[in-house]
Amino acid sequence: MSALEFARPASLAQALALHAQAPVQQDSDGCMWLAGGQSLLAAMKLGMASPARLIDLQDLPGLREIGEQDQSLSIGAMATHAAVAASDLVKRWAPGLELLAGGIADEQVRQMGTLGGSLAHNDPAACWPAGVLAAGATLVTDQRQIAANDYFQGLYTTALRPGELILGVRFPRLQGLRYLKFEQPASRFALVGVAVARAMDGSVRVAVTGLGLGVVRWPQAEQALGRDFSLQALQGLVTDDLQALTDLHASADYRRHLAGVLTARCVSALGGGSLPQHAPLAARQRPAAPVQHSVETVPDDGFGGAQVLAAAPFQVWQTLLDAGALRDSIPGCESLVQTRADAYEATVKVGLGPLSVRFKSEVLLSDLLPPQSLTLVLRGNAGAMGSGQGQARVRLEPLNGQTRLHWWVQVQLSGRLAQFGNRLVEATARKLAGEFFERMGRALSSGQIPPSLQTAPWWRRLIRFFFPSSGK
Repeated sequence: MSALEFARPASLAQALALHAQAPVQQDSDGCMWLAGGQSLLAAMKLGMASPARLIDLQDLPGLREIGEQDQSLSIGAMATHAAVAASDLVKRWAPGLELLAGGIADEQVRQMGTLGGSLAHNDPAACWPAGVLAAGATLVTDQRQIAANDYFQGLYTTALRPGELILGVRFPRLQGLRYLKFEQPASRFALVGVAVARAMDGSVRVAVTGLGLGVVRWPQAEQALGRDFSLQALQGLVTDDLQALTDLHASADYRRHLAGVLTARCVSALGGGSLPQHAPLAARQRPAAPVQHSVETVPDDGFGGAQVLAAAPFQVWQTLLDAGALRDSIPGCESLVQTRADAYEATVKVGLGPLSVRFKSEVLLSDLLPPQSLTLVLRGNAGAMGSGQGQARVRLEPLNGQTRLHWWVQVQLSGRLAQFGNRLVEATARKLAGEFFERMGRALSSGQIPPSLQTAPWWRRLIRFFFPSSGK
């Protein structure tokens, strides 16, 4: 393991002071909180996290308590899964929440893992995020209170600010909550997990985890069950509105099917009727329509999307090829220079799951057909963490004075980075692509065109691009 500073403060004030005064070191992840350590320590051993200072929260007073506060059930952030599972108070306030805690991983993990640590990590297949979101709980930090709806923001992403510390979670009184998961056998994480909660006023919330992009609510199921909390209410409900990813464990269609099956079983467990013995009720999925790909032929291991930009195709094309515009649009881009007419070098810091990885990258352009399409080949090196390579195809389609930009991406990681799996890579790439085009779209819509694109007409810039030595 890498050298680091270790601190175990005895008070919250001391912990916050230690975090604020943490040393800043290059190529480190700064200061990090240590709760149960079930995820962080494993990442550190693999070299996937390198904190300069680690602050152990074990001795902070009050963070393990489970009690009643302000007409709600309050569970401290350092309360272990085992403690929640054994709490009679939890059983009275939110019946079924103790079963969720008692079904996490194995006994060793339940004795060490904590509620706050799980929520801060926000693994896309963890159990606690589904229970907290379905219950409509509120997270309490050292700075504010955050509703569960606002807290979970995607794959390993939360509303926490840098250095913000979860102190506990407050749950409203519930008629009942049921969480069921279909486990991946090796890891015990949820291939898919569903939590259904009934509030005291009769409203229903449904949260699904394990689909690949983080925990989400299922509004269609909530509305149907809110009108009639029964298995019959799920008849005809389709699951294809749930976004899911495919990996080596299960396809997206299978995950959506499981979401329907588990929702029905949760409803049955909460008194919504008895399931047929030989044909478990499940929400149905519409027959898959033929996929119309935007970019010629898309292999099975690729993915893509489309974005409408408020500019003509020539203007979008010019922006895509300008180093300054690219630097401003790429999330986490620290530097980008054009090395020749068809190549760039860049340093990009990417948030891959819970980690930040810095890539030294080369981008090569090929198959240029201005202003219609191009292909970008990306090669990145992250040092001891491994490397990555990918290919992105872009096609520009005129659309009433604007441009519909179609994109397709294929990414492959090697080395330690490959251990994150296809779902994390795809979800991260989707997020970065979305942010990239959103930034570029804002610049084009606001008229903030880089000065380098305003100094010559488009035809002359194209000549310079293809024939840089011409001087024209």
